[in-house]
Amino acid sequence: MKSGLVPILWCLMLMIGTSKNAVCAESSVSAKVEVDRAFATIGDRINFRVTVTHKPELTILEIDPTEVLRDFEIKESNSFSYKEKDKISEGKNYVLVNYTLGEYVIRPFKIAYRAKAGEVSQLMTNSLYITIQSIDKNKTPDSDIRGVKGVRKIKNPIWLWLFVLLPLTALGIGTWLYYTRKNQLQNQLAAEKVLLPHEEAYQALNRLRNSDLIRRGLVKIYFFQMSEILRRYFERRYRIRALESTTYELTKELKNKLQTDHFKLVDEVLTFCDLVKFAKYDPSPAEILRQNSQSKLIVDVTKEEVLPPVPETAKNET
Repeated sequence: MKSGLVPILWCLMLMIGTSKNAVCAESSVSAKVEVDRAFATIGDRINFRVTVTHKPELTILEIDPTEVLRDFEIKESNSFSYKEKDKISEGKNYVLVNYTLGEYVIRPFKIAYRAKAGEVSQLMTNSLYITIQSIDKNKTPDSDIRGVKGVRKIKNPIWLWLFVLLPLTALGIGTWLYYTRKNQLQNQLAAEKVLLPHEEAYQALNRLRNSDLIRRGLVKIYFFQMSEILRRYFERRYRIRALESTTYELTKELKNKLQTDHFKLVDEVLTFCDLVKFAKYDPSPAEILRQNSQSKLIVDVTKEEVLPPVPETAKNET
């Protein structure tokens, strides 16, 4: 049934989903989402469009489908708006790409709008169904990886030289790249050591918050990096082995170094990071924002206070 009826059923559901407007309490506003293809191969660009049609007296407050597009990589996005007869159509166009075979559902999401009287309401979009197929549609997902071919005999002596020279050349290039990268890392580490532990932690947390990991659905990697940033901070701040320790070992080490309320804060954030990393917990946006604030607060309340340098005139007076 999966190989024969599923694609047909999905086509029918897609036609139904894209032909109907989203249900709304007011007939003066409607929304729909649509794609230019229900079946795509790995790496194909899929055009995804959100359209809200409404009367001029209504104001659309938010159109944000990024949460329901977490299974896809967003390559491009742009907004549009045009007037047709007595209504306005506006929305967003996205170009999506997916590199994993499977069947995906773009679930309904909310669109907020304000009526002329000032009342804020919401309407839901329709669902869409997309299948990502192999380039060879007759293959199963596991068969995309081909087996290793047998060893071929070398008849021409010139190939023998190529098989000798190419590995040596590759080895030489690899060695050069290794030492070049090693020197770059050493220079980078030397530059980082100039920063105080809390300065380095602030910079790393800011880079993490400004990254696109959450938008791309990489929540586990996001909290893994948050945990690593805090561990490196503790290692430099208190000169302890934090990066290689378990959360239990680290909190045990920190318990005698922190105030009780500060220790509870650290234990809460590190435990939450472990919950996402190892228990596959999916935090809500509110929880993510809270942990962002808590991680910065940890550095705020535990950083080492650095006294400003004493002016030369003050030294002379003493």
